[in-house]
Amino acid sequence: MKIYKLIFWILLGTTNALFSQIKVQQIVSHEEHSETEHAGPTVCLGPAERIAVQERINKAVRDMKNDGLLDRVFPQNQRAMPPLLQWPLRQSDKFNDPGYYAISNYVDLDPTLNNVLDYNGLNQTYDGHNGIDIRVWPYWWKKMDDSHVEVVAAADGIIIFKQDGFNDQSCSFNGNSWNAVFLLHADGSITWYGHLKQNSTTVKDSGDVVTVGEYLGVVGSSGNSTNPHLHLECYDNLGNRVEPFAGPSNPTTANSWWANQLPYYDTGVNKIATHFAAPVTPSCPGIETPNEKDYFLPRDSIFFTASIRHSLTADSARVQAIQPNGVVSTLLNTTYQRTGSFFTRSVQPLWGRKLPNNAMAGKWTFRVTYYSQTYGTSITNHTFWVAQPCTPNLALGGIHNVNNYFQASNSITSNAEINLGVHVVYDAENYTILGGGFIAPTGSKLEIKTTGCN
Repeated sequence: MKIYKLIFWILLGTTNALFSQIKVQQIVSHEEHSETEHAGPTVCLGPAERIAVQERINKAVRDMKNDGLLDRVFPQNQRAMPPLLQWPLRQSDKFNDPGYYAISNYVDLDPTLNNVLDYNGLNQTYDGHNGIDIRVWPYWWKKMDDSHVEVVAAADGIIIFKQDGFNDQSCSFNGNSWNAVFLLHADGSITWYGHLKQNSTTVKDSGDVVTVGEYLGVVGSSGNSTNPHLHLECYDNLGNRVEPFAGPSNPTTANSWWANQLPYYDTGVNKIATHFAAPVTPSCPGIETPNEKDYFLPRDSIFFTASIRHSLTADSARVQAIQPNGVVSTLLNTTYQRTGSFFTRSVQPLWGRKLPNNAMAGKWTFRVTYYSQTYGTSITNHTFWVAQPCTPNLALGGIHNVNNYFQASNSITSNAEINLGVHVVYDAENYTILGGGFIAPTGSKLEIKTTGCN
């Protein structure tokens, strides 16, 4: 007899229970249809701090060159051309969302006051902006609090200097200092990584070498910032500001500095989710409450969201709830197409529903099929469960031949057999007992939770 009370992964090693995966998830935790668009930018670096940063960079780089550090670190054959940049963000090991960012602003290439021009000849920037802003999304403040999105070196380099310890809860232009890392590359070009989370910067320091993809910090909102995002700024070996995206209106470079340049409209689905209530977004810098939930009972309210980056009115999505038997449910089977301005940086449509009394128990799929003008068709799936009615104590036997979710406010005792390829969840608040008759062969999946009927 095995009794389970904790949240963990184990491999069952008894004669009858062969290598069944036991997984317990933390359930942490908006028809009315609604969507949220997000506020515009502010200046990323104040004039006084920009001057101070530039002076410090100039001195440090001069010292490194006089010391011969570049010659010692980088072979001569790497010194002629600027590096091809890799993407400067990644999700931390704890997360695996389909997407996690949206480009907010490019470099302003129009030198005249009160006029803007991005590399593609349009206006996805703001007056005087010297870099690229990449927001984390959805739930940017929660992402920062969870250290969800890490900043990494876009190319091999040497740390010129870093600064840290400054407040990362900025919501406005305030003149405060930012947390940042500055890198010198083989050809003498320089990249800046700004607005990092307080006390998150790399343990390495000035003069230390970093390799492409190496951790530099966590995306935050330090300095002049309205929300958590990375500000990436690039300079060539003569100190000229460079917009790394090549395009028809970019005079700073004829060739892209990116190893793989993203399309101008980088449309995609960052996340889809189910919720027990609409997500709550407090005033800045309050941390959002997603109210996500993946298990429900018949008659429960359920909310579906799709977090879309770089949404175009020419794009559309098919949004469906698919029952355990593979049949699309009338609960949710609709088309989403945003109205309004042709482009928006990020949007999160919401669908609220109520599960019927006879909702089929088992594993459901929330599916979003997105039709993008940029990338074509993509499909994103999210699993949620409709559980069997909750009882205080539950004794199970026989054969589990379909995916199912069982709940109990106290305990579950099972002597059942799980068929090959079947996924079953036991959710008992106090304990789960797997008796001597329990069988879970390789290829089946048992998930044990301690949520109970909450």
